[in-house]
Amino acid sequence: MSMQTYSSHKTSSRRRHLPVASTSIALAVALVGCWDAHYGLTAEGLVSWGVSLAAFALVACACVDRNRRIETELDCYFNGSLDLLATADMQGRFTRVNPAWERTLGYDAKTLCAKPFLEFVHPEDREATVAENAALAGGERDVRGFRNRYLAADGSYRWLEWSGHAQPEDGLIHAVARDVTALHDAEERLADHAELLEAEVAERTRELEGARTHTLHSLALAAEYRDDDTYEHTERVGRMAEEIGIRLGLAEQELALLRMAAPLHDVGKIGVPDRILLKPDKLSLEENEIMKTHTALGAKLLGGSGSPMLEMATVIAETHHERWDGEGYPNGIAGERIPLVGRIVAVADVFDALTHDRPYKRAWTVAEALAQIESESGSHFDPRVVEAFLATRPERGGARRDAAPSPAGAQASGNSQLAHVSAAA
Repeated sequence: MSMQTYSSHKTSSRRRHLPVASTSIALAVALVGCWDAHYGLTAEGLVSWGVSLAAFALVACACVDRNRRIETELDCYFNGSLDLLATADMQGRFTRVNPAWERTLGYDAKTLCAKPFLEFVHPEDREATVAENAALAGGERDVRGFRNRYLAADGSYRWLEWSGHAQPEDGLIHAVARDVTALHDAEERLADHAELLEAEVAERTRELEGARTHTLHSLALAAEYRDDDTYEHTERVGRMAEEIGIRLGLAEQELALLRMAAPLHDVGKIGVPDRILLKPDKLSLEENEIMKTHTALGAKLLGGSGSPMLEMATVIAETHHERWDGEGYPNGIAGERIPLVGRIVAVADVFDALTHDRPYKRAWTVAEALAQIESESGSHFDPRVVEAFLATRPERGGARRDAAPSPAGAQASGNSQLAHVSAAA
């Protein structure tokens, strides 16, 4: 039985006892009057009158007994309920509370009803409590599942969860509260545990990503060492790519990712045979196609991790041999369809490969390499990236300055070397 039903019955049941009996007597008197008017007070009339009066008396007593039984049952429920039952007025004071309040908070009914109930509410919960009570008293809605903290006699606070309904015509609010302190504490512990688990999972994920990144860097270095005995090509490309990115106005976070991702551009070369990777002569068409597979293989090795750095490295590995004019590989995309990080690494990679010794060529001078990069602006390379690259003053990038220039009569050989660089850089 709801608190509302109980309170409504409690306040009106006594009022109904007297009207029922009075009505019965009035009806009996009326009947007597009818008998007297029509038949006179004969012996037969008196008997009939007595029988009618007795019948009505029995009905009245039955109604009174039934109401008393219901009231007794409600009293038992009210006093024995484990829930905290309360009636309050519209001014914010309890007018009646059941014994469960004393069992829960340690206050007797007189203490709870002596002052506004808001004084028992935790200071942090008072604003929300006032808002809920206003909505309830105004008839906007019933309260369901509202929680706040109530001060107990021992100085602690107990979490109560409320349901309530207002009866504006009576000026009363009927409410049921339940002590959910243990539940609330368990929910908080569960939430804390979930946060701890989430932090542990995140930390473990970072460790795994770090280990994977370290492994991939090791693979990149292993691939590099096979055709760059200085063991520094990947790092130089990373530094150069970052410098270009600075001049292109990339954000600091993007620059940091680019600095770490660019050195992984050639990790796919780990799958290219030595006979092709280290071949000093021009590659055959078949060998050139095998060399080109290092872009797709690199993207496959780097992809699928969810790490922002490795995602960028995947893009770079796959696109750093695309050309601005669409004649590159593996997908033959052109212009700004090539991701910017791929266009940046394309310039840094080719410049570094040109200015350092490789098994298939001697190092070019910085001047020769710069001239070549400029000549390929708009065809091989993004003009905007070339402009940013030249602004970095690449003579400081560790390239050889004293390498012998290509003989004027060896232009064909130089073009052959460039083609090999473009395929293998």
